Amino acid sequence: MLCDSAKVKGSRVTAWWAVPWARPLLVDNVVAMRIGVVGLGGIARAHLAGWRAIDSAEPLEFHGHDVSSEAATPEGVTRHDDLAELLGIVDLVDICTPTFSHVELIKAAADAGKPVLCEKPLALTVAEAVEAARHCAAAGVSLQVGQVVRYFPAYVAAHRAFATGAYGEPAVLRFRRAGGMPRQPWFADEERSGGIALDLMIHDIDQARWFAGDVVRVHAHLKGLDGPGLRPHALAILTHASGAISHITSSWALQSGFGTAFEIACTQGILEHDTRDVAPIRFDRSDVALPPAPAAPGQSPFAEELAELAGAALEGRPARVGVGDAIAALSVALAVRESARTGRAVVPEAVPDDLRSPTVSWDDLAGVR
Repeated sequence: MLCDSAKVKGSRVTAWWAVPWARPLLVDNVVAMRIGVVGLGGIARAHLAGWRAIDSAEPLEFHGHDVSSEAATPEGVTRHDDLAELLGIVDLVDICTPTFSHVELIKAAADAGKPVLCEKPLALTVAEAVEAARHCAAAGVSLQVGQVVRYFPAYVAAHRAFATGAYGEPAVLRFRRAGGMPRQPWFADEERSGGIALDLMIHDIDQARWFAGDVVRVHAHLKGLDGPGLRPHALAILTHASGAISHITSSWALQSGFGTAFEIACTQGILEHDTRDVAPIRFDRSDVALPPAPAAPGQSPFAEELAELAGAALEGRPARVGVGDAIAALSVALAVRESARTGRAVVPEAVPDDLRSPTVSWDDLAGVR
């Protein structure tokens, strides 16, 4: 389903800022919105492709910054060696740096009065994530966090079907995600990346919460974390406040490609998806009216995510993921690590009441289209 602030036009998203009253800047009689991309590595390139897939009558102007002089400057991006210079120019900051740098950069953008989009995970600890969120609130700027799997078509279609109520209550949920070991050395250092739980498993932790709600207990195992060159694996069993159970497996050992799967067993039906299947998703309820396809063929989930989060950051429009959701997913991911370390079940740290994300329904999102 399309984001709240956009509509599909072919294989691109037409953004809310295309309307005349939302135009932020005129440059040589041509309207442009200035996006500051901080960090110019792999995820930045995915974001840039997403931004460029947003179809607007006005151009988007890209500015970039990276602390590494070895990081190549993507085509069409004006590079700034001075972060303060970039922050003084742009309308919106898109943070695509390694996890350990997120909080400092969020604070710098907030102090410059710029709304922030930040890649997951928000931080390396709950305390740091809360600090970043409250810093933005005190500065009067919006903080949005990317959890892009909420925008992938199979997951969107499953959630829209689940949200009709026809499938009943969630009972047992299974999620799988596997890919190759990231090439950047910092990923292998848990003190800098948070490891597989914070970087990879957090996607499915967020999905488990999206379908089944808050997590009250975590039991987990991590394997392959000792020694260079080993491929980490993670298994977590989450108990939700609703009584549902989620079983999540994640691996960086897949030698080719990338694969995901889920099985969401509810009291009145099952929703299934596996990237190894021809069909992107399987519904076992032929009597339930399903929503339309979530996006046109070839549509980038990153484009949909960025359009929706930009609308939330700049205009206060609803978004399907909030900063409280990001903190909650981080808290569960940290509980995965602690459970694996101790061999005991762990209760995730609660999200402060003032930062909990409001419930946003598909009807809420549809209301602003």
